[in-house]
Amino acid sequence: MVRCVDHPGGAHSMKRPSSLPLSLLLVALLGAGCASTPAAKKYTPVDTGNAFLWEVKDPRGGTAYLVGSIHMGKAGALTLPSSMESAFTKAHVLAVEVDTTRTDEAAMQKLVRELGTFPEGQSLSQRLDPSTRDLLSRAATRLGVQPQGLERLRPWLAGIVLNNLEFKAAGYEQGHGVDRAFLDRAHAAHKQVLELETAEAQFRMLSGTPDNLQDLMLRDQLRREQGPGEIVEALTSAWKAGDADGMAGLLLEGAKDTTYRPVYERVFFERNVQMASRLEALLTEPRVHLVVVGAGHVVGPEGIVALLQKKGHSVRQLPRETPID
Repeated sequence: MVRCVDHPGGAHSMKRPSSLPLSLLLVALLGAGCASTPAAKKYTPVDTGNAFLWEVKDPRGGTAYLVGSIHMGKAGALTLPSSMESAFTKAHVLAVEVDTTRTDEAAMQKLVRELGTFPEGQSLSQRLDPSTRDLLSRAATRLGVQPQGLERLRPWLAGIVLNNLEFKAAGYEQGHGVDRAFLDRAHAAHKQVLELETAEAQFRMLSGTPDNLQDLMLRDQLRREQGPGEIVEALTSAWKAGDADGMAGLLLEGAKDTTYRPVYERVFFERNVQMASRLEALLTEPRVHLVVVGAGHVVGPEGIVALLQKKGHSVRQLPRETPID
């Protein structure tokens, strides 16, 4: 999950969870893939000539276009290929995980306070496995964060805070992600925008995760060896190359480890089933939909593409530079 927190002045400082920028918290929920632990081996993209774009057709005639998104980046790093531009023009409706441009900030900040902090007398370090606690201490030292500033935060929110700080310090911003580009264009063009999930549901999904699994989620994030720059550059390379298999290797490798498999079930696979079901419902409508979700939800044997194919839908990845008829 792509996350950052403000750090004014020369030294990093911890803000209360209630004052964390909401847009960044929402991106944290959206960009689950970047919080997972990509494969340690160096990634070399395989240029397929395709966009990270799939055409989905229902046997009864419905059509949707599915985009795998990277939720953050640097200005100009993620240029939309012509086939994606064409899909956007053809679509009547844009469907995204969460419309981050239209969220009640006050309500969400209140929810974060309620769901993301421990009651008085309880602390993060008391709840963590010793190995996770050790990784957390090292990460806080590396990022210049006072460990006591994290003590009131539940593991899922502590992970958001640390990841936000790390990615923002490396210069990556949500405003330059693929989904945000489509959202801005859709609102400007007065296209209808649908949410496949809601910000509140995503927060409640994390906060409702059992304590032992929250510990594993945080440990999986903290054990990551690559820096944020290396991670996002690899993901960006896979996205530009249309390398779905490479993207799956980068984002879902950790699912092969039985210890961490439950993390991927919670963050990716359970939600994939729900989002695939929502997309199937959209295919029954006469309108064309452009569906934009995190790249990690699209790829792999348990990704949305595979789930739709198993249900009998025709799904094909589209070339980058060929406009859609």
